[in-house]
This record gives sequence, C-alpha cells and structure tokens, in this order.
Amino acid sequence: MKKLPKQSLIGLAALCVLPAAVQAQLQYQEPYAGDTLQFRALAGLQHDSNVLRTRDGESDQVGVLGAGIRFDKQISLQRITIDAEANAYRHRDFSELNYETLNYNAAWNFSLTPRLRGTVSADRRQFRDVVDALGGGSAVDLRTERTEQVQGLYEIGGGWRAVGGLLQTRSRSDEPRAFESSPTVRSARVGGGYEFGSGASVYVRYRYGTGEYDNVVVGQDFKETEPDIVVRWPVTAKTTVDARVGYLRREHDDGGGFRDFSGGVFNANAYWDITAKTRLTGGFAREIGSYEFIGGGNVRTNRLYVGPMWMPTELVTVSLRYEREERDWNVGPASPDAARSDTTHYSSAMVEWTPRRFLTLQASLRAERRNSSIAFFDYDATIVGVGAKLTF
Repeated sequence: MKKLPKQSLIGLAALCVLPAAVQAQLQYQEPYAGDTLQFRALAGLQHDSNVLRTRDGESDQVGVLGAGIRFDKQISLQRITIDAEANAYRHRDFSELNYETLNYNAAWNFSLTPRLRGTVSADRRQFRDVVDALGGGSAVDLRTERTEQVQGLYEIGGGWRAVGGLLQTRSRSDEPRAFESSPTVRSARVGGGYEFGSGASVYVRYRYGTGEYDNVVVGQDFKETEPDIVVRWPVTAKTTVDARVGYLRREHDDGGGFRDFSGGVFNANAYWDITAKTRLTGGFAREIGSYEFIGGGNVRTNRLYVGPMWMPTELVTVSLRYEREERDWNVGPASPDAARSDTTHYSSAMVEWTPRRFLTLQASLRAERRNSSIAFFDYDATIVGVGAKLTF
C-alpha cells in the first residue's frame, strides 16, 4: 500500500510556510529508501483575485514553471541528501510582479564512531513577503532565509546524550519593515539530554550568538542568548508530539536599548496517523523578531495551524490546511506601523492525482484574509490553480 506523503512537492509554494528559525527545530529526515537521483519539472497556472494584496484588489493570471532535483546516497555510515527547486512566476497583466525563487535543502549525515554522529546541513527558503499593500508599478517583495549548521551528538552511556553545534542564520527581505528583515546571526549551541527506550527524548540546550543588521545604522551589532528545552513524545504508535520552549534575549551594542527585546518563544507540532489512509497534523508557535525601520522595536507573532490529509485511493491524495497568524508591532511612535496589529487567515485545499508513476496532476484552492488595525493593510485574496509535475 502506498504511504501517505510527508508533503506535496508540487504544492510547496502554495502552502503557508514557517520561518526558518522555527522550521530549523522541526526538521524531519525521511527513512532511507535506497539510492535516489530524481529530476522533476513543474508547470502550473493560477488565477489570483488580488495580486497586489490591496483592499480593492486587482486580479491576474499567473503562470508557474519549475525544475528540481532530489539526490539521496548512502555510503557506509554516511548519508548525503539534496533537494533543490527553482521556480519562475509570470503575470499576464502585471509583468512588474514577475519573480523567481530558489529553494534547497542539503545535508550530510555522518557517523565518526558508533557513539559520535552528526549533521552538516544548509537550507534556503525564498518566498513572497506580504507586509505592505503594493501600489501600481511596485515589484513583489521577496524574503530569503538561509541556515547553515554543523550539529553533533555523543552517546555518553545508557540514554544520556551530549549535543553541540555551530550555526549561521541569515534573513533578507526586500521590505525593510518586515519581520527580521536583514539580520545575520552566528551562534554556538551546547546541551544534553536523555533518550528513552520508548522513543521519547528530552534535551536542555543553550545558544549564544552574535550578529548584525544590514538595514540599520544605529544599533547595528547585537548579542543574543536562548536557553531552551526540546521534547519528543511518541504518545502512541500512531501519534507523536514535538515541542520546544525557550527564552530569547537580544541586546544591542548601542542605540540606547530601544532595539533590545526578550521573551518566551516556543513551537509544538503533533502528528496523528488516524488510519493507513488518513493523517492529521497541527501545531502552534510563538516568535519574537526585530523591526529595523524607523524607530526600531520588535514584532511578536503567534501562529496556529491544522492540516488533515486523506488518500481515498493509492493514486489520489486530498489535503486541507488552515493557518491563523497574529502579529503585533511594538515599535516607536514615529513608525508607520505604530500600534499595528494584524490577524491573517490562510486556508487551502489540494487534490493530487498520479495516473502514472512519473506524472502527478494537481488542483488547488487557497484563500488569504488579513484584518489589520490599520485599515489600509486589510486584504482578501483567492487563488485557484492547476498544475502538473513530471518526475524522471
């Protein structure tokens, strides 16, 4: 029987995505299924009712072309995986909104001894960043998030483990008013934990990092600390919960402290295989990040999502997803985002049909709605799409 997919590759760009800082805690490694070298080509057409993301809205047709590669190789105790995809978005009427994205995830999972193992990884996520309403002639704001890291784990004895690593995260947005629009952070992390025979685990970690902003003149350099607890709990054979709770503190070298911030951060995700053909996932997260525009400050985000998936046959997959995001701006009175608070709803439905092993056809429907305390930033958008993916 065909297993439920972890995530649709063809529909990845249409889904609501988590920031890299959260996603880095949720990395899932597919079980090794044999050496793989696979190429894919994608094509799709979308009708977007509000391509400018404004209150009034302007519709357009959007063509999507893409190409990707997946590589998976096991060499003794080492495993190398690469998954990369490039996409181009072309608008029929608003050609100034055309853009391209490049996303990848690469990892080398190594074992130096039976007790010492680790991962060297790099990933890049690029997507449209909707912060402001676009005026006529404006280009799409893109957000690029990159993470490079080296992680190690040593089995001390019994279930006890020691962990440590080095990482660098970089976030860049074309919109300077965006959440974490330009920081680069270099960090070291150490910790330890215990892994139970049941598959459950608990880790306590501490991260210290230094960084700087590209878009800031005063208060450009900073230091940050983040202790956290990471838990994995297999509730039953079909249900697993992953969670992380931490406290992030960022202090800047100058600027009078107006850019400093601190607070609790967390994320939790649950995975429930209800039947062999039905899965339910859900989770929530809280983030704190910098605001680098006029006056400085910080932005706090709460996010909740739920996503059921159903395979009525081995050839058809139906998936739904709902996400609610609340974002508050704690910024100075001179900022255009002073006292701003947004609630954005994302809903999507997707049907995939695989009539041949090498061919997948897709139809999707996505709705976005943002309610803002600044009425000018409200918008509604509905995106209907069809697409095809060739794998060879």
